[in-house]
Amino acid sequence: MAAMPEQGDHDIEMPLDFDSSAPTGWVPGFHRDVVLVPWGENPPRGAKRAAGLFDRHDAFMPEGHCWRYSGGPITVPPIPPSDAFDQIERLEGKWMFGGLFYGHFGHFLVESSTRLWALDALDGLRGIVFYPKQQLHHERRQYRHMLPTLHALGLKHLQIRVPQKPVIIDELATPPPGFGMGEMMEGRPEYRKWMRENLGRDIAPDGPADIYVSRARLPSKRGSVMFEDRIEALMEKAGYTIFHPQDETVETQLATWKAARRIVALDGSALHLAAMVVSPEARVAILNRGPSNNIEDYIRQFRMFADIDPVRIEAVTGFFHPRDKRVVKRETQAILDFKTIGKTLADTGFIPSAAGWTAPSNAQMIAAVASAEQQMGVPLQRHEV
Repeated sequence: MAAMPEQGDHDIEMPLDFDSSAPTGWVPGFHRDVVLVPWGENPPRGAKRAAGLFDRHDAFMPEGHCWRYSGGPITVPPIPPSDAFDQIERLEGKWMFGGLFYGHFGHFLVESSTRLWALDALDGLRGIVFYPKQQLHHERRQYRHMLPTLHALGLKHLQIRVPQKPVIIDELATPPPGFGMGEMMEGRPEYRKWMRENLGRDIAPDGPADIYVSRARLPSKRGSVMFEDRIEALMEKAGYTIFHPQDETVETQLATWKAARRIVALDGSALHLAAMVVSPEARVAILNRGPSNNIEDYIRQFRMFADIDPVRIEAVTGFFHPRDKRVVKRETQAILDFKTIGKTLADTGFIPSAAGWTAPSNAQMIAAVASAEQQMGVPLQRHEV
């Protein structure tokens, strides 16, 4: 095998042509003898990754780029290790390129499922091959905990490969991504259709009509809001069932989302799954849980996937974050205006009355901060919004 070319003009970032209203225009087909390089000897800084595909003539394939936002890829062309091809494994048969495999549930849905829409157009596939997100000795550790989700997507019949070393693939299809963050959250038509038709296809609706989606049991590093236990109590009083998605199987999650008719939630990854399967008859209210604007992504997704225009609740008045640390907007403990939440939910018909939605006292706030500091093991600093 000839030596792979070093980086060159293909390093230049080009935006992805992404139009949520138009089909991709991709013509199904396969490239022969494609080399997948999962790790390059040129690791970039930040969130980017050196990983890529090379064709049978050793030319870098832009189709192997991965995207989080449409402005530019998160992958850069890799410089393969000098000994990468001494004993290279060959993946026989037909495969589809899946992109970058994330073990985090939300990132998997948003960034690793983006090419699955093309499966219906490809016959005779043996499996899907991804770049790994983590360097692990045992490849299966990358994806084994995601197998129930892969099965819920109808992929049980396909092999999953996330190789840690370069492999050569007999035949590889490279469809473009149909989903992502930012404006890509609206999805391409083929992706939206495939997800609505395939995700949890054999799972029937089963669960309460009214649910409040809680983050109270998630690690504090994930970010949430102060006094969520109080929100839970007020929602239960209004007839809602408190739902902790991360504690349930993916099958239960899908059944619950399908059955729900009123959903109130803090913005968070669980809503990506909900938007893909929820009934268009459902109503959704989303509370912004911090100083970031990630709530926009969820609103976009519900509109395009389920034809639901969620009620947006902006009630953040400030937030706590570890003292003297750079603020990570998604890892804050936000302070919410309870009066605004109650009034908005009552005015839009999610709860019968705003009674009880009052601000915590100063003493309650002091106690809550002390408890959070003890739990997180660091002193917290308050920031105003």
